[in-house]
Amino acid sequence: MSTPQLDELQWKSPEWIQSFGLRTDNVLDYFAESPFFDRSSNNQVAKMQHQFAQPRPEDSAREVSNQNLDPHRQRILSTYMVHALWDAELRKLKGVEYVLAYVREPDFWIIRKQLRTTPTTATPLQDYFIIGANVYQSPSVFKILQNRILSANLHLSHALSNVRRMSQFEPSQGGQFVKVAHQSAPTSSHPQSTVASTTSGPNSASNTGPATTSVQSVLTNSTTVNDALMDKLLATSMKSTPVFL
Repeated sequence: MSTPQLDELQWKSPEWIQSFGLRTDNVLDYFAESPFFDRSSNNQVAKMQHQFAQPRPEDSAREVSNQNLDPHRQRILSTYMVHALWDAELRKLKGVEYVLAYVREPDFWIIRKQLRTTPTTATPLQDYFIIGANVYQSPSVFKILQNRILSANLHLSHALSNVRRMSQFEPSQGGQFVKVAHQSAPTSSHPQSTVASTTSGPNSASNTGPATTSVQSVLTNSTTVNDALMDKLLATSMKSTPVFL
């Protein structure tokens, strides 16, 4: 049995949330339980070796302010002390790490997987979304373009098929478009002709009966189809005797 692609996988752990709750300060711990988490990452190394040294709050703020970070990451490190401590420890290591890149409480977070090369340089590798309790891996640009191209190809194929079905070529007249069955019929400005067309055919003689005669008599006295006429037609058809062919 083949392993499912991670970008096609949805993961959640209701038991974990019931035990600990899901908040911004423990969202990395929740993510670490998912199959998206790399057990050999720097996060796991730092957690297993208990490398957290509690710095003073002013030291953490000074370290954060000196980094060239995007506004979302800057606000996270300034607001949540646990993520500032994670950042201070992860900058001491080189390799793959996971950080919280975006927060929209109470039900949306973005976890970023990145490659740490220097204390101030990290290359993004992958983003993961946590929506409510569900964890997803963001699709690659290749798969997004592939999906859009396939969707465009499908619609173009249907459009060309319809154009081919609507076109007709004759040597004497050349190419021209013809009406097809699925085109909408004109509005019922002549009710009598509409009813007559529905009863015409090889069995038209058998179709005529009390129900058809009553409906035709109702339509004969009116030139427009409105709500009152529809109610009258419904009452007439309910009182009429059905004819079985």
